[in-house]
Amino acid sequence: MARLVVVGGGIAGLAAAWSARCAAARAGVALDVLVLERGSEVGGKARTIVRDGWMVEGGPSGFLGGRPELDLLLRASGLENDAVPASARAKRRFLFRAGRLREIKTSPLGFARSGIMSFGGLLRLGVEPFIPRSRRTDDETVWAFAARRLGREAADRLVSPMTLGIFAGDARKLSLASAFPKMARLEREHGSLIRGLIARRGRTSAGPLTSLRGGMQSLPRQLAENGGFRVRCGATVRRIDRADIGWTVSIEGDGATLEADAVVIATEPWVAASLFRPLDASAADALAAIPCPPVTVVALGFDSTARERIPDGFGVLISRGEGIRMLGNLWETSLYPGRGPAGGILVRAMFGGAVDESIGALDEAEMLTLARREVAQLYGLTAAPVFEHVVRLARAIPQYEVGHALRVAAVERAVETMPGLAVTGFGLRGVAFGDAAADGVRTGQNLGRWLATCQIGSTACL
Repeated sequence: MARLVVVGGGIAGLAAAWSARCAAARAGVALDVLVLERGSEVGGKARTIVRDGWMVEGGPSGFLGGRPELDLLLRASGLENDAVPASARAKRRFLFRAGRLREIKTSPLGFARSGIMSFGGLLRLGVEPFIPRSRRTDDETVWAFAARRLGREAADRLVSPMTLGIFAGDARKLSLASAFPKMARLEREHGSLIRGLIARRGRTSAGPLTSLRGGMQSLPRQLAENGGFRVRCGATVRRIDRADIGWTVSIEGDGATLEADAVVIATEPWVAASLFRPLDASAADALAAIPCPPVTVVALGFDSTARERIPDGFGVLISRGEGIRMLGNLWETSLYPGRGPAGGILVRAMFGGAVDESIGALDEAEMLTLARREVAQLYGLTAAPVFEHVVRLARAIPQYEVGHALRVAAVERAVETMPGLAVTGFGLRGVAFGDAAADGVRTGQNLGRWLATCQIGSTACL
């Protein structure tokens, strides 16, 4: 029986394990798949904490439905009936600017009246369809693209907060082509963002914002349980080496060395860099150059009296320069059922990221004090929270900064020279939960087919 070892038990690694086994089985090859996870449980950045009637997501709280790869994983894990679409109220999104919450209206008149943009900024936004298509060939930042097409005010007041909400990233550093490829494609194909959005109206392939009844970690947990492969937690991989035939995987602690016909590296970029170091220095350098700044999530639960102050909707992003350190809030109990006790209101506050890396120096007590103060300031609350929970991530969302495509290409070139080795995870081709899951499925399918077509246990695989 052929053996595949997957390093990393996040959604990408588990998806790769499952799809590789399925692809090999369809070709009539039995595949023994072992997932090695250094943590105490699977899930990676997907962390669901249930306590005192509250459900807190320490990482992603949802995904966009309509992706066939996620549908496959939900069926394989037995959770196809556990998908929960977000409430219609999720369409209500807010921005905190100039000292108050402002709803981001989708109608032109409603947006103009929101006070988010000045009159001059609105005029500049309105001429976007007449701005010539760029001829530049360098890797443009998200902010530079937004300023060029929409104006500097829109880049600062709209696009920069949006970038913080998605990447916890700095729009002046992130690569447009890598972080927001769809925006780059709209200009390339239509010459304008506005014309492109109008042309594609009603043709989007993205489904509704969706979560899971048991929380986001329920998918990796159930996939590990029902996916037809083995999982070993508490296993830190120290080194991966080529063997005469296949690969060897060395584990810390017990000194065990496993033999494998193929290996998938599905870890965070900085971990992958250490594993690549003895194999290909250029790929290791490229992976090590992907920053992963700290993020702290503070969940605060309030009783029903807070309903008068906290709007019913998706959440709020915070413009920089408002005297608030928080990046934004999600109003979890407005989005999905079962996130809190009856009448309870759960606010999930995010801190840190690329614009505030010093947040990692604050301990849990300091984070709670900061979160209580800023949430009270944001909504004018006087009541204390009845529930609190802190999740601190020393290295969180990978930052697709300028040059990211070149770094990914360096890793992919190295992998092409090493048959039986594959790389996946949210550090390369998409940070969203759905992106990582889909990349894991594709990576596993390709490796499973390769294992099925080569002669396992011989030099034909090399």
